[in-house]
Amino acid sequence: MTFRVRPVDRGRTDLDRNRRNLYMNVGFGLAVVIAVLILVVVGATTWYGQHLAAAATVDGQTITKDQFNDRAQVEAFRLQQQVNRINSEVAAGRMTQQQAQSRSTSITSQLDTNTFIAAVLEKLIDTQIQSKLAAGEGVTVTDAQVDQRILDEKTRKEERHIWLIAVEPTVATGQTEPTAAAKADAKKAADDALASIKAGKPFEDVAKSVSTDSTKANGGDLGWIDDTASEDPAWEAALFKLDVNGVTDVILGEDGTYRIGRVTEIAPAEVDGAWDQKLADAKISQASYRAAMTSEAIRQALEDKLVTADSASGLQRRVAELYIAQAPATLGEKAIKVRHILYSPKGDPSNASKVPETDPSWAEAQQKAQKAYETLQKNPTQFDAIARKESDETPARGDDGTGGKLPYLDENSETNGLDSDFAAAILAEGLQPGQILPPFKSAFGWHVVQVMYRPPDSDEMAKLRAQAVGGTPFSDLIRDFSEGPHSGSGGDIGWVANGQLDDRLTQAIFAAPANGLSDVVDVPGDGLYLFKVLQEKTAVPDKDQLATIKDSAFNHWYTPKKDAVKITRDLLPASSPTP
Repeated sequence: MTFRVRPVDRGRTDLDRNRRNLYMNVGFGLAVVIAVLILVVVGATTWYGQHLAAAATVDGQTITKDQFNDRAQVEAFRLQQQVNRINSEVAAGRMTQQQAQSRSTSITSQLDTNTFIAAVLEKLIDTQIQSKLAAGEGVTVTDAQVDQRILDEKTRKEERHIWLIAVEPTVATGQTEPTAAAKADAKKAADDALASIKAGKPFEDVAKSVSTDSTKANGGDLGWIDDTASEDPAWEAALFKLDVNGVTDVILGEDGTYRIGRVTEIAPAEVDGAWDQKLADAKISQASYRAAMTSEAIRQALEDKLVTADSASGLQRRVAELYIAQAPATLGEKAIKVRHILYSPKGDPSNASKVPETDPSWAEAQQKAQKAYETLQKNPTQFDAIARKESDETPARGDDGTGGKLPYLDENSETNGLDSDFAAAILAEGLQPGQILPPFKSAFGWHVVQVMYRPPDSDEMAKLRAQAVGGTPFSDLIRDFSEGPHSGSGGDIGWVANGQLDDRLTQAIFAAPANGLSDVVDVPGDGLYLFKVLQEKTAVPDKDQLATIKDSAFNHWYTPKKDAVKITRDLLPASSPTP
């Protein structure tokens, strides 16, 4: 895992009055937009109140327009408080120009009326579904938990002005990892830097002479952070234990970089004592606000339970994956999947059209295509290997490439930019799966193409599973048909523990017989999956698995459950009227 220092504006300490006024104006502008948004939402729900019986339904249970309006007011209020905090941070000199702009942009993206209405509606839908799931899981939240969540939202976190010296081990040209000697040199450089600081040399001078981080030019000034910063965890934890002007020890990060940190200012956490009055001024009841916080507390409690369970020792399976991406909703009658090997003049498809027809590189490309074609006529199983090694289409090459596989193409593809000569070749009548077409020329070079199959994907995946059951090596099927990122290396996705993947996939993997095949899994909006179990063990998830579980276990568990619920969204943003 690599941790990168967030880019900051090094003019932070020189914020003049004009700049502060600029960002106060940015914040004021956002506040005005939010106020207008509230009026738009209220107007929209008033209109719907005259035309619709509900904002949405969840398994037949109604979400009323009043519920929607109450939640919309709460969410708009919360956005308003974010704007207020941006203004306060800029005024206090703790937020840079770049950070303020970034956060303002993030808020702005939420202020489109349709986007806002859709987001609020989805929160209410999730509230109903998650409340039922929590009851089924025996998960409850106490008043104290809700009170704590409210207190956290009222509170500006403690912030610290941080300075950094980072020493990253050098990596030799052509290598991907530093040698033991390079690591030792980096450690010594960091140790010597710390010794110089302790001996009285200014931190800034040491940073400028030793640090390999981009902040070295500014003496290591990283700016202000709170405990949600995306810094190395051990280094960040050490920083938040220091007093003002304290310096950390040399700390080895998870990314292999040695870091020293200094704290020069601390802004203690601060509770907004006027929060409840602001709610009252916005005409938001405590009950409405607390209901929103309760729903979020329930979601967090569910997530905590899942992450705790999935992080414990349990059965894991190492599997290979065959994946076919979901096809477009509409395909033409001639839809077909092919894979190709491209030989371009001078090896450059993007500039092939600029190369004169008489240039010898065109003939060279044709000769290479003809040679590949003749090889494949004798041994079609070499297609993937040749594509990954020789194709001038960059995404096709290497173990992580596509092997030349293309998505569905049909009679409408030429309108969307498909080369006309390529379209004519692959859409010709009578082509059969597995057929290798003689080399043909397009504006990008000479192509060798193999026909894969026609829709539907479900039929093709069923055939592939039957072939695997019948003895065809699963790795061969992955090589020739999988669109997954590991298709060039046997489809091995490593060890899978609970919580790492979509729950539908996890269930299929663990339901499969040892060393056997799973059922085909159709994940709507994603695609079709087929797995082969390679090994199994009982173990605690490793560091990378735990990171995935922490970040994604809840969504992996919740998404299929939500997909199974019958939901109607009557308050459709696309048709929202203008009040």
